[in-house]
Amino acid sequence: MGTAFWADVICITIAFGILIMRICIKITEEKKRIFDAEAVLDIGKRQIQANAYGLKRMNTGMMAILTAGEGRDYVGKVAALTTVRTFTKLYNQYDSTQSPDNFFEKAFKLANTNVLNTLETGKAYAGCLILNRNILKYGIVGHMNVYVFRGKELILLSRGQIMEELIKEKVNKGLLSKEAALRISDINRAYNFVGRDDYMSPLVSSSEIKLKKKDIVVMITESVQNSISVREIEEVLVKKNGCKEKAREIIEVIKNKDEETANLGLILIGI
Repeated sequence: MGTAFWADVICITIAFGILIMRICIKITEEKKRIFDAEAVLDIGKRQIQANAYGLKRMNTGMMAILTAGEGRDYVGKVAALTTVRTFTKLYNQYDSTQSPDNFFEKAFKLANTNVLNTLETGKAYAGCLILNRNILKYGIVGHMNVYVFRGKELILLSRGQIMEELIKEKVNKGLLSKEAALRISDINRAYNFVGRDDYMSPLVSSSEIKLKKKDIVVMITESVQNSISVREIEEVLVKKNGCKEKAREIIEVIKNKDEETANLGLILIGI
């Protein structure tokens, strides 16, 4: 066998090795990039954007935090940003073998302390999602809506800590009569928030939620919930484009209604 033969063998071996290496790199990248995540904020017709978000990836997992601040002038904005910074900083130390429930309790409690130390007044509602591959857990303080879009249907997971949900729970446990529940007004008001003098624990999903391929996790603020119907959101999510385009289109649908809107905020995470 001549020199040309062995040169060909070496070239083929190198080419095959490069191909295998590229396949391995692609598989590794796909494992790390299993989420198509996008967050969008819009100021609406307000003077100040008091919503904030954070998206943080780690190996095969990620954390998403969405906050809606309340307070005069820039107080709500500071409360929202302080909460987001607290969560993203803590997630840098997070280990996927740890319990998400422990992370939620620690993060919400520290965020509450940080907001109180930063502001005399002001508060924020917040929702946090933690995903490890296809497993979802969420924690909510106040009014935040979490859904899973599967197939062509938007499935509600939680409306957060609002009076209506608290009343339902008490009625179901026999702690409150239906007649008393009907007499309570303003039932959609949130009863918990970040920035309380007397810290109250978040609402945490009772069990892990196993997601399927092509599911989209949706988290929206109260202002988005009040400005667009479930059907309208479904009509956008069913389209064959990425979460970036879907999220922006949902905001545009709301803005095209030309109604008086507050700050808008949403996060979409495609599996």
